[in-house]
Amino acid sequence: MKLVHATNLKSSIYDIITMPLTRINLSIYFNEHVDFQSFSGYAVRGLFYNLINRADPVFASALHNSQRLAPFSVTPVFVEKDGELYTSFRKVERGPAMVSFSVLTLDLTDAMIKLIQEGLSDLTISQHKVMLNSVKIENLEFKSLYDGSKQIESFRTMFISPTFFRLTPRDLLKKYSKDEKKDKFVASPYRFWPLPDPILFFRSAARLWRKFSNFSLDLDRFIEWVELGGVALSGYPDGIRTYRVYEHPTTNKWCVGFVGTVYYSIVRDLYSSENARIVETLLKFSEYANVGGGRTAGMGVIKYQRIQD
Repeated sequence: MKLVHATNLKSSIYDIITMPLTRINLSIYFNEHVDFQSFSGYAVRGLFYNLINRADPVFASALHNSQRLAPFSVTPVFVEKDGELYTSFRKVERGPAMVSFSVLTLDLTDAMIKLIQEGLSDLTISQHKVMLNSVKIENLEFKSLYDGSKQIESFRTMFISPTFFRLTPRDLLKKYSKDEKKDKFVASPYRFWPLPDPILFFRSAARLWRKFSNFSLDLDRFIEWVELGGVALSGYPDGIRTYRVYEHPTTNKWCVGFVGTVYYSIVRDLYSSENARIVETLLKFSEYANVGGGRTAGMGVIKYQRIQD
């Protein structure tokens, strides 16, 4: 993908807005050491809302107050070390960094592109000014994700930022208890599930695909197959680690998420070539959209790798 600088976007604007899925990568520079008040993904979400507010305050307010599935996700602040990108949790040193926004609807893409076309300036993250080095735009068709996917048999997923899934106590009882009568005693607030459960992973990815994709997949049958055990957790030999992430240090709003590399496989006696292809499609999609809870605050960032036999 060609690197597109913020001052040279007008020639490509019409190519950008016609695409259904857009990733905007900002290469930035911190002029000083910064201690974030919480996880850096919250600061990046603040930057995103500030940018949308510049482009269209009414739209920004509606987006911020919406109770619907969010049509965007962000990454935390990434810093480079020895040629690799690392997640910045609570602090960043003076130097280069990168943040990204993934936009899943055209109206939100239009707002972002309008702002970029007019020129990005006076960028602040967590009330600290940062210098914009460049902007990189990636455009992706949902259909191309499916067309380029293969019938995989095993894969690994690197959970780069804290990831969690949501379950109600009733869900947990249905999953693990044979005594259905207990169900009536359980309230329904959500609980954080900081484990790499393949069923919850693909339910989350499928929900986003259903909501925002313009290319249809047979996800009802696919989820039934996953719930029957079509995708198995093979292990995490190097371990996973959990983090408690606070939205703000003075509130009691927090979540727990895991990071680490997790291995999965398609169960042979349940193998379906079409479902195996959908597995890879949703994995590729999740690399852009994030997975699980807290997507708009930089959680659930993943990187997927197919394992060759």
